Amino acid sequence: MLISILIPAYARPEQLGEALQSVAQQERSLIGEILIGDDSPRAYWGRNQAVIAQSGLADLIEYQPSEPSRGTYPNQWFLASRARFDHLLILHNDDHLCPGALAVLANACANETDGRVKLWFGTQLIMDEAGVIDPERTAVSDQWYGRQGPAATRPVWEWCLTESIPSDAFLVERASYLQHMRGERDGNVGDWGFSVRLANSGAWAHFVGQAVSRYRVQAGSVTAAGRGVDAHRVFALACELRVPPERSVEKSRFYRNMRVVAVRYARDGERMNAWRSLLWSGMPWKHRLSLRYFAVILMLLTPRPLWLWALQNKD
Repeated sequence: MLISILIPAYARPEQLGEALQSVAQQERSLIGEILIGDDSPRAYWGRNQAVIAQSGLADLIEYQPSEPSRGTYPNQWFLASRARFDHLLILHNDDHLCPGALAVLANACANETDGRVKLWFGTQLIMDEAGVIDPERTAVSDQWYGRQGPAATRPVWEWCLTESIPSDAFLVERASYLQHMRGERDGNVGDWGFSVRLANSGAWAHFVGQAVSRYRVQAGSVTAAGRGVDAHRVFALACELRVPPERSVEKSRFYRNMRVVAVRYARDGERMNAWRSLLWSGMPWKHRLSLRYFAVILMLLTPRPLWLWALQNKD
């Protein structure tokens, strides 16, 4: 088996070097190619190219800088469309593969007997900006995302109920990724959109039951900076997720931020969707009785030009 490793990059040459070092620790016979899509400003290109030259992997790497920047998910889609091998793995330039992780995922794939399984994943060790692993935060993350217990194979919709499939470091059939990767309204939650579309296709996924990557949490990430996670897109995709009727109550985890969802829709000019989400039957009553809930109602009752002006002049 040969695997296409896709590395979407943005600035952070030192962290790209660490990511490549983690790839260099993998079984070389499994690596068919490494595609790096550099979305950085031009000033970073030379430094990223120097890191590539020093990685010991240059003969496997295809480097593709972009100007103007493609954006996070379009960059991933671009790399996937260029991949030459039947299986691919995405590794963000600020994350690491654990030693031997590629072989663990590849062996799980090679030993698969169920044709419905299209994706293989494991747990993520949470590390800080300096690359130091935080065991306590890792344990909390594993519990929240349902990545505990022994290896298991389940329908993707079941993994979606706990958002178990990580944003990167999973092995997936290239054809399945190409078919379901693109969502024009996903915003910055395209990994969640992919999981939902894969689930609705009837696919299954295999959890290998061990850590395969180290996920870096830092202030400059896409979701920690600016407007944060597009909560309204998470909600809309959760509504699209098809699950058996007896399991639908488990989708309530996606209704916990409905006040934020309403504000995000309002900021995007989708006032009807904002009202629908604010009045959503799944919203907890303690949220409906909160001051924040009534503040959002006042926002929606305010003529749109006025609150747009306020947002533009808030500083």
